[in-house]
Order: sequence, then structure tokens, then C-alpha cells
Amino acid sequence: MNTQRTVIALLMQLRAAAAIACITAIVGCTQHAATPAAPSDVGAMNAQSMVAEQPQTDPAVVTAPTPQQATTATPPALRPVPDPQRSLTRTHAAQARGLAWTLANQRPDGSFGTFESPRAREIYLDTQASHRAFHTATTALVCWSLVVPARTDPACSAALLRGLTWLEAQGEVGRASGNTFYSIWAHTYLLELASAILADPARTADHQAWRTILEREVQVARREQSVEGGWAYYDFNHVGQNPSGHESTSFNTGAMIEALINARTQGADIPAGTIADALTCMERMRIPSGSFAYGTYAELNVAGDYNKVSGASGRLQVCNLALFRNDAKGTDGETLLRGVELLRERHFYIEIARGRVMPHEAFYRNSGYYYFFGHYYCARVLQVAPAGPRRDLLVRWLAEQMAIDQNRDGSWFDYPLYGYGFAYATGFAMRTLEILEPMIAEQVRATGGTGAVPMPPASSTVNP
Repeated sequence: MNTQRTVIALLMQLRAAAAIACITAIVGCTQHAATPAAPSDVGAMNAQSMVAEQPQTDPAVVTAPTPQQATTATPPALRPVPDPQRSLTRTHAAQARGLAWTLANQRPDGSFGTFESPRAREIYLDTQASHRAFHTATTALVCWSLVVPARTDPACSAALLRGLTWLEAQGEVGRASGNTFYSIWAHTYLLELASAILADPARTADHQAWRTILEREVQVARREQSVEGGWAYYDFNHVGQNPSGHESTSFNTGAMIEALINARTQGADIPAGTIADALTCMERMRIPSGSFAYGTYAELNVAGDYNKVSGASGRLQVCNLALFRNDAKGTDGETLLRGVELLRERHFYIEIARGRVMPHEAFYRNSGYYYFFGHYYCARVLQVAPAGPRRDLLVRWLAEQMAIDQNRDGSWFDYPLYGYGFAYATGFAMRTLEILEPMIAEQVRATGGTGAVPMPPASSTVNP
């Protein structure tokens, strides 16, 4: 009995000691969080790892005009962004590293990405034909990111030609089955790539082949359009020549509208009613909060986590873009800017989802696979948004976020989709920076600079 009392007394002492240690740690953390800090030059480190900050020593970093001062408790996306010149240098360096990774990781046949996966359990595939859709979409995306660099870089031009040759040999990509069609991603980005090739006078030798592909993909898009006007990658409600529309997603619909508008700019004949039907579908999914429903099946569940702004910040950008480019009522420059600000304000939710193995397991059902998708269309939004200090800040913020997200080897990554994740994410990120760099250069010129990109010191060409 005495032994038992002794043991109980020791346990109580240990519990008390642990409680004191816990209180001390909490107090210490609170005191540390109250100390102002400014962002350090983290290069391509993951934004979620930016926990401890050093005192501000770099005069090139300016405080963003937000009501919240930068502290260790401030989410990385809301911390101060670099000034225009520093932003331009970092953006250019990130592009150079990304381009080097792209060229080093092209497959011998000219494509990008692979069906191989280190995971024992992957996302729903239905049939092996889904790999053809993923592979084609990924290759089209990466080739799209090479079009501009190929104008001045022979290595990029050769890589692009190999990629285009591979894509031309694939023919039309079909559905995996009656209810699974990841092929929508291939159709969307083949349209975008074809439009970019046809708009590039440096690639006139490829124009005939890609005019044929453009016309084919426009017809496929109309055929795969649902009866409700949208596009999706599933339809478990009905198997038919056209999807039922019960599974149409707002972001697939927005991305296809954008691709079709660009195709029309290059002379494609869009079948009557295609874009109008899609806009009607998009309007149905619009939510007064500034968000959009994930899909038509969820448009009445306004209170669903995935339909709230925190769950849709990465998807609503392309929806706003599609409506704005078609002069939709209620979508103006303010809508575009506010949508990007919502992404910045709620960015930590989509950051938490980036890289997670399971889709939609993060807060507000965010998923990693639309992280760089969302940031790319955010850049497109900023490209057409009203000019001014508000847009300038958002442009530099987005470029900085891409630099922060870049991996040490020069790639980007948001979701382990078999062996396609690094390649498609890098394609999106490179396109994002390609859009942002000229806008940042213009900001530099507006402050008296030349807008030219200085050669960074040797020590800064590799991420710390």
C-alpha cells in the first residue's frame, strides 16, 4: 500500500511539472509572436515552413498596405512583398530554374510526365485510357510554357518541336469510359497550345498541323459539353453521347470558355450556342459571396465548405475571368481584383492542401491539384484587371508566391497525380511567371528603372 501511494505521488508531481512546462512554452510563444518581423529571402522554400522570421534588414522589401502588420502570426501570403526591381529579379531567376528543370525532364519520346507512381493507392482511374488523357494534357501544358522561350532559346525550340511532334501523333483523346473523362483536361490545353502556336509567327512551319488540331478540338469540346452547358471530368448520373451536366464543374467550365475564346481569336469557328450555354451554366453556379459552386450538383449547397470562399479561392479566378471576358453582368474590374484579394487573404487554406496525398482532405475540402491551376488563372485575371497600385501589389505578391513555392531543383509541385504532378505544376507555374514578368517590368520602369533584368549574384542563383 505504501509503495502504491509513493507511485501515485510521483505521478502527480510529474503531471504538475509537465503542466508548468506547457504554460512556460505557451507564454514564450506568445511573447515571440508579439515581436514584429519581416520576410526573409526564402527562395523556393515551402511557404508553410516560414515559421521563424529574421528582423528586417533588406531595404528593398517594402511593407504591403494591408491592415495587418507582419508578425510571426501573419500568414506568409499576407506578409510584405518585394519592391518591383527585386520582384523582377526573383521572377526572372525562378523562370530560369524552371526552364532548366523542364528541359532536363523531357522524356526521350518528347512527352512530359509518366504513368508511374510510387504510391500503392492512386486516384480513381476507371480504365487505363485515363493515362492517355493525363499524359496528353500534361505534355500540352508544358509545351505551352515553352512557346515563348523557344523564340530565343534553341534548346527550348528543339524541346518544343519534340513535344509538338509527340502530341500530333496522339490523335484525338477519348473518354476513359461513359462516366469518366479526364480527357477534358487534354482538350482544354490542346486548344490553348494550338492557339499559342498559331499566334506565334516564329512557328509558321507548325501552323497547318495545329490549325487542324484546333478545329478538331473545338468540335470535341462542343460534343463533350453537357446538356446543362458545362464541362466536367465525371458523369455518374447518365451515360450518353453528351454528359448529363449533373457533374459539371465551375472550374472546368471556366477553363474551357477561356480556351474557346482564345481559339476564336485565332480564327476558329465556334459552334453556335457553345459559349452562351457555358455562360448560363456558370451563372447558375455563382454565389453572392464571390465564390462559385464546385459543380452543378452542389449549386444549392451554398453553405458547403467547398462552396465557401475559403474552399474556392483557387477555383473562382477562372470563373471570374470567363465571365469578365464575355461582358457578363455583375462582373467588372472590381470583381476581378476582389477575387484575387480573396485568394491572398485565404491563401493558407489552399497552401495546407498543396502536396497532400488525398484529394479534398484539407480544410474547406481544398485539394492540391488546383493549386497552380488557380494561380495561373489568377495571373490571367491580373492581366486584364484595371491597372493601378492595387493591381501592382497583387502582381508582385503572386510572383513572390511562385518563387516561394518553387522546389530546390527548379520544379513546382502541388499534387501526386501518378507521375504527372511535377511536370503539369511546373507548366502552370512557368506560364504564370511568363504573364507576370512584363507587368513587373512595367512597374520598374514606372519608378524610373529600365525594366531590364540584372544578372543576379552567383550566390543567389540557387535557392538557399
